[in-house]
Amino acid sequence: MNRPISTGTRERSLQIALLFCLLDLTLMGTAACFSNSVTILSDLLKEFTDFLSVLAAFLTLRAVQRSPDHRFTYGIGKLENLVSLSIGLIMLLSALFVSWRASIHLAHPRMAHGTLPGILIFSLYTLIGYGIYFRTRFLAGRQPSVIMKSQASLWFSKASFDAAMGGALAVAYLFRTEEWSWYLDPLASFVGVLFMLHAAWAMASSSVGDLLDATVEETTQLRILNHLVRHIDDYEKLHKIRSRRSGPHLYVEIFLEFHPELKMAEVDQKIRHLRQAITESIPGADVSILPHAP
Repeated sequence: MNRPISTGTRERSLQIALLFCLLDLTLMGTAACFSNSVTILSDLLKEFTDFLSVLAAFLTLRAVQRSPDHRFTYGIGKLENLVSLSIGLIMLLSALFVSWRASIHLAHPRMAHGTLPGILIFSLYTLIGYGIYFRTRFLAGRQPSVIMKSQASLWFSKASFDAAMGGALAVAYLFRTEEWSWYLDPLASFVGVLFMLHAAWAMASSSVGDLLDATVEETTQLRILNHLVRHIDDYEKLHKIRSRRSGPHLYVEIFLEFHPELKMAEVDQKIRHLRQAITESIPGADVSILPHAP
């Protein structure tokens, strides 16, 4: 049985990513000062948007930790979805900017200078980026969270972008005296655009459903039904099941009809046993079982 991942673990993961972005901004900014490469300049601006995205995710996670109040009785978990949509928009704008810069460079090709520091940074950060991606994906798999899924998509896009940029700059550097190599810089940028668009789409598609209170995924529904079947002798009839997500939290409402001759204490005991079984199998679930009249 999977144990729920604590909010502190996810917060530490975002803190590591935030420090990584700050270091990346510093190193890539230095490389951009000594290079005329449009790829390095575009990456510098993309790293800045990545930093804003991770910072927004970190602050949102801190805000979601607050206890529900009289105005938001279910908490503010959906703030995660809104931030994820904003991150997707930032990625889309970054992709459009990189495309514009690459188009100009294709129309007027020139040899890139001072790219060696950028190549080394791209290589190092490709390894680090994939490491953070696998860690974030693992945490998102242990306990579903829109923020962590968005960050996993972001870091996969980031690491793949760095790999494509570093590879293209390395080839262009080795064959820098050949005119055909001058086109590698902008062409690599278009490869990075594809990764950014993919990440933006993944963030948007994973957030819209929960904002519309869509039913949870099929695997979770099957877990709930499995426990209802195991406890089928405890109730007379299943009327309906309602479920939705709010950030990392899952809310499940089950309406059951019990035998009319049972005492309320007996009904309450059956409800507690069923609720405990469902909660243990679905980390982060807030289960409500409501007696329903025939």
